[in-house]
Formats: sequence, C-alpha cells, structure tokens
Amino acid sequence: MSSTLKLNPGEFLIKEKTPCEALYIIKEGQLEVYRTASSGEKVTIGMISSGEYVGETALFKGGMNGSNVVALTPVTYIKLPRASIEAQLKTAPPWLVALTRGLIDRLHACNEIMRRNGLVDDKLVTRIRAVEEKFKKAE
Repeated sequence: MSSTLKLNPGEFLIKEKTPCEALYIIKEGQLEVYRTASSGEKVTIGMISSGEYVGETALFKGGMNGSNVVALTPVTYIKLPRASIEAQLKTAPPWLVALTRGLIDRLHACNEIMRRNGLVDDKLVTRIRAVEEKFKKAE
C-alpha cells in the first residue's frame, strides 16, 4: 500500500547505511543525493526532481541504502513499500526482472567508483547550491 508524505528542507528521505524500506516517487520538490567518501568528504551523486524516483538501487540489491537523500526544497513523495514492489516482481516476466537487476548492478558499480575516487560533478553541485539559495531567498 502506497502513501503520500512530505519533507521539509534539510530533512532526510534516506540515510546512508540504513535498511532499505521502500521506493520513493517524488511528486514535488528537489532532493540532493550524496555519499560519504572514505575520507569523510561529501560526494554529490545527483539531484532528484519532481517525477523522478529514488531508492531503487538498495531495493533491488536487497540491502542497505548506499546514499543520503536530503530535501533541498519542500518535498511531496509517494512511498511504495518494499513488500509491494516484491509482490509485483513475482508476477513480472523473469527476463524483465533480470534486465532490471542488471541495470541496477551497473548503476551501483558506477556510484561505487565515484565514491571510492571522491569524484564530484561540479556542475551538479553548482545546480544544487543554486536551488538551495533560491529556496532560502523565497522563505
């Protein structure tokens, strides 16, 4: 059963190294996705906006969340619990499930390379900071 929830700026949707509970579909707002490098530095991975989703990697890998996801603006989202997704996967064609898991594995490998090497997309970080500033000025 899905539910619609809200976050305020600065609140976490997902915290790194916590059990995966759900897949989240963002109805409104923007969130930053980042990981903590072994050096302790923040490594920005992406920005999630309205119409996008987050949580798929941990959901399909069956483990812990590998990233932090924090609201940059007020966020409205739909939470699809793990059990609901797993029930749907049981009825999906096996080739489709295998394809999805393969894509998730590739995404996870790319994220790991970024984290290990402390790679940061400067343009993305600039975009995220601009959203934060714009929202702060609007308050």
